Amino acid sequence: MAETATGAVIPAAGQARRFGSDKNKIWAEIAGRTVLERTLTAFQSHPAISAIVVVAGAEELERVRQFVAAFPKVLCVVEGGDTRAESVRRGLEALPASLDTVLVHDAARPLLSAALIDRVIEGVERVGGAVPGLPLSDTVKRVGRDGLVKKTVARSAEVDGEKIAGLTAVQTPQGALIANLYDAYSRFDFTTREATDEASLLEAAGYPVAVVQGDPANIKVTRQEDVALAEQLLNTSTQPLSSHPQGEIRVGFGYDVHSYSDPASGRKLFLGGVEIPHDCGLEGHSDADVLLHAVCDALLGAVSLGDIGILFPNTDDTYKGISSLKLLAIVGERLAQAGWKVVNIDATVVAEAPKLMPHRPAMQNAMAQCLGIDPTRVSVKATTSEKMGFVGRREGMACWATATVQAI
Repeated sequence: MAETATGAVIPAAGQARRFGSDKNKIWAEIAGRTVLERTLTAFQSHPAISAIVVVAGAEELERVRQFVAAFPKVLCVVEGGDTRAESVRRGLEALPASLDTVLVHDAARPLLSAALIDRVIEGVERVGGAVPGLPLSDTVKRVGRDGLVKKTVARSAEVDGEKIAGLTAVQTPQGALIANLYDAYSRFDFTTREATDEASLLEAAGYPVAVVQGDPANIKVTRQEDVALAEQLLNTSTQPLSSHPQGEIRVGFGYDVHSYSDPASGRKLFLGGVEIPHDCGLEGHSDADVLLHAVCDALLGAVSLGDIGILFPNTDDTYKGISSLKLLAIVGERLAQAGWKVVNIDATVVAEAPKLMPHRPAMQNAMAQCLGIDPTRVSVKATTSEKMGFVGRREGMACWATATVQAI
């Protein structure tokens, strides 16, 4: 996939009247995590998403602002408007001007997969706009307030002289080039009709919109019973959210290098999440754990989810001085969301000093505990470079790592 500067707008300002509760459905819990948390996590952990804006109702602004503090990519929470279209417009205006593409996603769709985000972004790259869709196999009828059928919706219609067949139910996220969506807003007559989604705005302005493969698990929590359905979907191992065949095996490779810091700086040496006694640490934006960085890249590479430079850029102060164990935990969660489990990690640290083998069990245990796997599935080795190269001159350390993962 080509690199794009992509942001996300998450409308969460709906009234949720059909949910049948005195609380907003975004606070409903699905397997111990709120709907909003699951939705934000999908975007926070996706390497293509660089900024998120949440749109909330006036009465919940402060609560939402406090909640999103745990998600570094969320730039701000803005107050929603009277309609979805107005709420999304306000969210768009809060995104950085440097972004090219936006994904608009209902906060109440908490089972969003990374693969679906990928497909929508790819659709935008092809034609400028994209929505995920699922073909309707059932006959669709319009029903009046009295519960009686008023009309059967035709399966085909003539559009611009072409007979079009195939009714499709669309989902979110809906993606667009930001410039196109702004233009569509400026040309739409909101006084005479309603824009039900972003695709309808683009269509009205004459912009093409691609329909990409949707996801049956990407349900919208509208009623109380949808919470139970979402939990069933999460717990159904025979219907993985991943688009990969169950049991598929992949292997990834990672490499990282860090120079030693000035001993006077007081930086500590961390490897594998363990503090190692030494006269100086490694230089870096985070704690410079060269071992964990290589392991993270191996895991991300195995399933084509980018690298730590994309996921945790050194230009983001959020990650300044952060423990790399926290980065590994995010990577592990990212893999799980995409439908993968860690089978094995094998890493080799190359350094002249200090002696690392005495710390090998502690490093393996720390990584295993972080990823939720057995320590026997983690191997850490150490060697020198026989006094050759920058490692041999004791200028820094290097690490190679491989990771094996399996689709679940």
